[in-house]
Amino acid sequence: MRAYEFEDFAQAKSFIDEVSKICERQNHHAELHFGWGYAIVECFTHDQNAITDLDYTLAASINEVVAP
Repeated sequence: MRAYEFEDFAQAKSFIDEVSKICERQNHHAELHFGWGYAIVECFTHDQNAITDLDYTLAASINEVVAP
């Protein structure tokens, strides 16, 4: 799980939109939660009941969205 902070709701939603696109491309879907000024991303492979390489790959791709 990783939490992200933003200046407002629109920025948080924009981030979630980008993360959603990444999830679709990788066909591996994170749990996404967001609201005014925040987003939370949880990566977990439910059918394996564990964190797998798919989760690490997804997390790395998501981190590229927020990299400076």
